[in-house]
Amino acid sequence: MTFDLLEEKRKHVRKYRTDKIPPKEKIELALWKAWKTSPSKNNAMAYEVFVYGPESQDMKNKVHEMCHANHIRAEKRAVKEGLQSKTQEGMFNPDYAHIKDNPYLFSIHSRVLKQMNPYYQRQEKTGHYADQKYEHKVEQIVDSVAVEVGLFIQNLTNYLLEEDIDVSYTSCFYRNPEEWRNRGLFHVKWRPITLMSCGYGDIYRRDVLRNQGRDSEDFKPDIKEIIKWI
Repeated sequence: MTFDLLEEKRKHVRKYRTDKIPPKEKIELALWKAWKTSPSKNNAMAYEVFVYGPESQDMKNKVHEMCHANHIRAEKRAVKEGLQSKTQEGMFNPDYAHIKDNPYLFSIHSRVLKQMNPYYQRQEKTGHYADQKYEHKVEQIVDSVAVEVGLFIQNLTNYLLEEDIDVSYTSCFYRNPEEWRNRGLFHVKWRPITLMSCGYGDIYRRDVLRNQGRDSEDFKPDIKEIIKWI
């Protein structure tokens, strides 16, 4: 069931429908289910999810601007390092459009805990070390937190797709939270980890490629390159 759900329904959205918006109650329930079922080291959940709904368009626009600016910066850096011969000269990537043109955008960031739950508070007294409590450890533990975020958004994806609500992801954005605050997103204190949008899809990336006759060109590496039995 889960395989069929992901294989048939999970498609990158180029454009969401504007005439139909998922009810807020369905989004809240999917978020609750993802929170409830996603595992976390020490039950700490050292991340937080900012939800930009239909009324937060200005903030979505600012996040989209950062994605585009980051894309330009990355291309220029690649040319400077000799990894690429030219840039796309500031061309907007249509696969980022879902970041601003959506009913709901989820921006997931690191979080510093104030204290652990009662069980781990007792464990701390015996010498257990909870690195999620310290600001200077945010960058050091981000790899493990990012794994947890991946599990969370995968669960969230499943629960949304079950309601026929489409999702898309982006990892192209400024990692420095100060860049976010400089654009008026003052609620952002810690580094972003991933972006995810949802709504009812209207135009999908795979359909655009199919219409261009290029869908056969875009494929994953062979499974033998990824899965290696030792």
